[in-house]
Amino acid sequence: MTPQAISPSLLRAFFCIGIILAVFFVLHIGQKLIIPFILAVFIWYLINVLSFVIMKLKIGGKSLPAPLRYLASVLLIVGILSIFFSFITKNVSEVVQVAPEYQERFEPMIDKVYSWLPFDEPPPLKEFVAQLDFSGIISKVAGALGSLAGSAGLISIYVLFLFLEQRSFGPKIKAMAGGNTRESEVLKIIAQIDKDTRKYIGIKTLASLTTGLVSYGIMTSVGLDFAAFWALLIFFFNFIPTIGSILATIFPSILALIQFQEPTSIGLIIGGVAATQVLVGNVLEPRFLGNSLNLSPLVILLSLGLWGSLWGVPGMFLCVPITVIAMIICSHFPQTRPIAVLLSGNGKIKGVS
Repeated sequence: MTPQAISPSLLRAFFCIGIILAVFFVLHIGQKLIIPFILAVFIWYLINVLSFVIMKLKIGGKSLPAPLRYLASVLLIVGILSIFFSFITKNVSEVVQVAPEYQERFEPMIDKVYSWLPFDEPPPLKEFVAQLDFSGIISKVAGALGSLAGSAGLISIYVLFLFLEQRSFGPKIKAMAGGNTRESEVLKIIAQIDKDTRKYIGIKTLASLTTGLVSYGIMTSVGLDFAAFWALLIFFFNFIPTIGSILATIFPSILALIQFQEPTSIGLIIGGVAATQVLVGNVLEPRFLGNSLNLSPLVILLSLGLWGSLWGVPGMFLCVPITVIAMIICSHFPQTRPIAVLLSGNGKIKGVS
């Protein structure tokens, strides 16, 4: 086939594929700089949202001045992050110390589970467990958290420059739009992205907090070790679609099998945490979140795998907001609207309200 025989549409398709591959390649090799920037954007956005909420709180019939609102938002976020990292560091150290003891109990736990199941030839789990190093796994988790904390300086610089640039965002968007009609459409798209992202973060945070608190109550009442630590992990794992909920159920369940001998305590931990995950994740959360974001479950899983392979755990947390923003943007342009339809759960794309 000669170059003259290649159709323009085919050339455009190859060009788009090349651009997409190049973008993902850059995202992968540049993740050490890009991930802190994405986290900085998230923190910057969260500070603005908190400032907006604080503005609604009237003191003597008046709102706080903008500088005080932003200062209060920054102090609140810094305080929460400091408590989180100190809590995680303290508990990880304690878990590392007792991990060898738990590992010694693992083989008796497998025998106990086998005794409950009708296996003629049980699967060779003992050989697999013997190769596991729980202390090493937990240490790697601590190392990953330490690496994230080590990026705090770079993230802070990014956040500072985002605030310095914040006032120029509006004029830049108007200049890029270059016309009243197009400017209006661009501002509507940005407003829709802000609305849906804020709704997603709010509902997902409330759902994860509810799951963590209920699970903490169940684990504490039964007497599970490190209940607060597992509840905090459950809270964060629930931001990862599907897989996060499974992991949030598996970890406390394994510890319950190791720690307790009586089936009642084990059943309460496994059944209670699993039931909480199902109730919140499959009943309450889709009722408030699923219809608004309208994402296909298959797309969520594919997005989870894609961004998880690119950026690891941070990519798993960010996959849904990234996919939602991509769907909203694609839905507002005729050329990319079919992509938004494919990403949606029922094929119905709502316009900007």
